[in-house]
Amino acid sequence: MSQDSVITEIDLHGFRLEEAESEVMKFVDRLYYHGETSGRIIHGFGTIAERLPQWLKNYPYVKNFRKAPFNPGVTLVFLEVA
Repeated sequence: MSQDSVITEIDLHGFRLEEAESEVMKFVDRLYYHGETSGRIIHGFGTIAERLPQWLKNYPYVKNFRKAPFNPGVTLVFLEVA
């Protein structure tokens, strides 16, 4: 993997709620600053999955997000890239 590569997927299993929110924001920031237009957030079905839509809805770079087809434990996030 080159220095210019950015990981476009994050797995939140094992994170506490506060940690997960912080990791999601850092993840979205990295995607945005590397010019990526989308990413995958693996979260499962617990409290993090319930809170994730609120975090993403309030984040400035996020254009849209939705559950992954055939896997509701994953959210696809789409960014506005300048």
